[in-house]
Amino acid sequence: MLREMLIKNFVLIDELRLEFGTGLNVLTGETGAGKSIIIDALGLITGERIQDDYLRDPHQKALVEVVFDLANREDFRQFLLEQGLYEEGEDNLIISREIAPNGRSTARVNGRTVTISTLKAAAPYLVDMHVQGEQHHFLQVDSYLAMVDAFDPRIQPLRAQVEGKYRELQSLTRQLETWRDDEQNRLQRLDFLEFQINEIEKAQLVSGEEQELMVKRQRIRNANRFNEGCQLILSDLYRGDESYSAYDLLSSALSAAQSLKDDEFFASLTEPLQEMLVTIQDMAASVSSFQDQLEFDPGLLEEIEQRLYTIERLKSKYGDSVEQILGHLQQAYEERERLEMSSERQQALEEEIQLVQKQYHETAAHLTKLRTETAAILQKEILAELSQLNMPHIRLEIRVENRPTPGPLGMDRVELWFSANPGEELRPLVRTVSGGELSRVILAIKTALADTYQVPTLIFDEIDVGVGGTSLTAMARKLKQLSDSHQVILVTHAPQVAAYAQIHHFILKEVMNGQTLTRVRLLQGEERIAELARMLSGESITDITLEHAREMLAHAQN
Repeated sequence: MLREMLIKNFVLIDELRLEFGTGLNVLTGETGAGKSIIIDALGLITGERIQDDYLRDPHQKALVEVVFDLANREDFRQFLLEQGLYEEGEDNLIISREIAPNGRSTARVNGRTVTISTLKAAAPYLVDMHVQGEQHHFLQVDSYLAMVDAFDPRIQPLRAQVEGKYRELQSLTRQLETWRDDEQNRLQRLDFLEFQINEIEKAQLVSGEEQELMVKRQRIRNANRFNEGCQLILSDLYRGDESYSAYDLLSSALSAAQSLKDDEFFASLTEPLQEMLVTIQDMAASVSSFQDQLEFDPGLLEEIEQRLYTIERLKSKYGDSVEQILGHLQQAYEERERLEMSSERQQALEEEIQLVQKQYHETAAHLTKLRTETAAILQKEILAELSQLNMPHIRLEIRVENRPTPGPLGMDRVELWFSANPGEELRPLVRTVSGGELSRVILAIKTALADTYQVPTLIFDEIDVGVGGTSLTAMARKLKQLSDSHQVILVTHAPQVAAYAQIHHFILKEVMNGQTLTRVRLLQGEERIAELARMLSGESITDITLEHAREMLAHAQN
């Protein structure tokens, strides 16, 4: 519930503080005194856009600050907790909106800076506002669907399912369209990959072969020099023809050491000498084996040169080494597989689309059925409210009709059909309702939905415009009845309505130092009677008018 409101440097207001209570709170005053300015200020708290002319003094900041009571608002406390805007033990919610001279605004909730979107998300928990000019909203067909959906809490989860299936269907359809659009590119890419794969596969590359080929080419080119080197090494190590080899000399040394092994010194030389002989034998065998490999078939060098050329050509296209070429081949395999599987993906997408379409239509049909049932119940509620608003002969139907195309909210559109007088055929509300009738229809709808919305505070800006006589009295009683379960804040020019208020604020203009300022005064006792008399007769207040005002107030309060 809205407890308190502070406004500074806003339009005609230099500084204004208002306190509200339970029940019906009315704001009255002459035209242009600033009553609607207060409603505009409240709109800023709900996230409305800033207008260029809001700052009274363009060199100073404007401030709107409100205090809400959080008693018995566990749902809203949970929302605030999720947003990080509430701590246990806090009983009040303070929301402020500050407008700087440069047009920028800052919003705070309990002292914490928040975005405007957060204010908009919080607003439905706090207030339901009907301001001047909003009648057009009730003449827009799109608003009727939201009205029906809000009346039955079972609809919202089902509507969310329908919207989810619709979004999923849209996503799958876009994927399928993209696949079809890319089909030519896919086939071209497949041909290109096939060429690359064939070219690399035909080469039959082996990891590490390039280095082996280069070594072999080097040996062929240097075969004679290497053969001579091998021959010299073998001669010196193992099989010298003209002189003793290293093997012969070591063998002689080993024989001498073995002949003297009765001395431990010479005995210690035998094992190292034997190891040297074995090493020379192994080394000679390796050199001999290498020498044997230096015999090459004619034409081998040309084959190696051709092979290295093939590798070099592939490297210029696919990588800096055989390993990178083989890596590119593996990637080509994988991409080809993905592209070849995309035809299967198309079929899978088409099957998935059919499944989701079926799920969408089944869920949407269930939603249509529930909306139709809900519309019938809401229709009875609104008609009952309209009967109490002095419209006993009105006929109103809430019709749930098929949309031309399915949408995220289902397959339905809702239309209000209306007839105000007996004998008149039903027509769409937008084409038949008058201003005074529309005001009562709006009040009836808001009253019927008030408990469903579970919004503690309802705000109306001159909802009684265009309503008079007994119809206005009926509207006043309905507003009072509504205020028994909700806090109602109302701007009105009708004394019949103002008489029912628990709290009556009088808004007036004062001229100080050549400037027009808006002031507010809480009316009680004779002041309130005088204001009702002014609303009844204007400036010509007579004893009869005052007596009428007293009777009106006494009747309303009783």
